[in-house]
Amino acid sequence: MKKIFPLFLGLCCTMMVLQFTSCSESKHDFTAPVEIQDTYITELDTLISSMTHLADTSDYGTQKGQYPSDSRSILTDAISNANRYVLLIKYQDPAPSESEKQRYITEINNAVEKFKNSIRTENAETIPAVLFVDGKTSQSYIDFGRSKDYTVFGETGNQSFTIEFWVKVTARGSYDNCMFLSTFFSNSTSQWRNGWMMYWRNSGTGIYRVSWGGILSSNRWGLWEPSFTAPADGVWQHFAFVYSDKGLGGNASLRGKLYLNGTVASTQSNTTTSEVYNSSDYDNYDKPMTAFTRWVNTTDMQEGFSGYMKKIRIWKEAKDDAYIQSSYNELTDISGKETNLVAAWDFTSKPSGTDNSVLDLTGKHTAKVIGTYKWE
Repeated sequence: MKKIFPLFLGLCCTMMVLQFTSCSESKHDFTAPVEIQDTYITELDTLISSMTHLADTSDYGTQKGQYPSDSRSILTDAISNANRYVLLIKYQDPAPSESEKQRYITEINNAVEKFKNSIRTENAETIPAVLFVDGKTSQSYIDFGRSKDYTVFGETGNQSFTIEFWVKVTARGSYDNCMFLSTFFSNSTSQWRNGWMMYWRNSGTGIYRVSWGGILSSNRWGLWEPSFTAPADGVWQHFAFVYSDKGLGGNASLRGKLYLNGTVASTQSNTTTSEVYNSSDYDNYDKPMTAFTRWVNTTDMQEGFSGYMKKIRIWKEAKDDAYIQSSYNELTDISGKETNLVAAWDFTSKPSGTDNSVLDLTGKHTAKVIGTYKWE
C-alpha cells in the first residue's frame, strides 16, 4: 500500500502538469479578430458624416423650402444602417461580397436622395391645435428623450440657461407637486442632485416653484428652490426661469430669476461660489426629460397634472428681462436656427401623420406623447 500511494500521487501531478500546459497552449493559440481595411468602409464613414451634418442643419417645418419633420427619420435610419454595414464589412465571416457592398452604398445614396426630394414645394396645410395631456394620474405625459442639451450647459461653475413655456392647469393630481417640466435627478443616499424642474406645489394657496441641484452643501443638500404665489388654474400662464453661475444683470450673487407673464416674480441670490447649478453627475442617470409628470425613482412616474403646455424653449444662455417680456407678448418668432437655442416645441398645430411624435424646431429632438391626450 505504501508503494502504491507514491505512484498514485506522481500520476496525479503529471496529469495536472499536462492540463496546465494544455491550457497555456490554448491561451497562446488565441488570435484576436483582425479589423478589415476596406475602401467601402471609408466611403460609408464619409456618407455617415455627411448625413449627420445634413440631418442636423436642414430646416424642418411646414413652409415651402423646408423639410417635413418626418423626413429626418429617413436620414437617421440610413445612418443606423450604414453603421451596421461598416461592422459587417469589418467583422463578418465570411465577409460580404463585392456586389453586396455595392448594394450598401446604393441603398444609402438612395436614402439621401429620398430625403432631399422630400423638401416642400409649397406650404403645408396645418391644423391649428393645442395639446391636452391628461397627466393627473401620472400615466400620461410627454417623453422628450434623454439629452445633455436639456441639462448640461457648460462646465460646472460656468453655466447659464433659460427655460420658458406656457402652461394651463385644468386638474391637479393627488401628489404634493404637479410637475410642469423636469430633468431633475436625486440620489437619496448621497443627497447629490442634478438638473432642474419647474412645477406647482401645494403650499398655502399654492406656489409655482423651481428646484435645481447644486454642489452638495451641509445645510441645503445642494438644493435651491425659489418660488412665488401660484396664479389661478384654468388660465394660460407664461412661466420662465433664468439662471447664471456668474450672476445676472451684473450682480454676481443673483443666480436665478423666476418670471410670471413677463414680470420677475422671485429671485435666488447666494454669495457662495461653490453652490452653483450642478449637472456633473448626468452620466449616472438614464431618465428622460418629461412634462406633465416626472420620474421619482427607477420605476415610478409621479406628480402629474392635466392640462396644456405650449411654446417650450430651452436656451443655453441667460436671457434678459427684455427678451422674457417680448416672449410673453408673443413678439418672438422662433425658427429653430437661433444661437444658443438647444430645444423648442410649439405644440400649437397637430402633426401630420403620427400625432404623438413631434420633432422640435431645431430638428434634433423628438417628443413622444404617452397615454391619454388629444389635439384640440
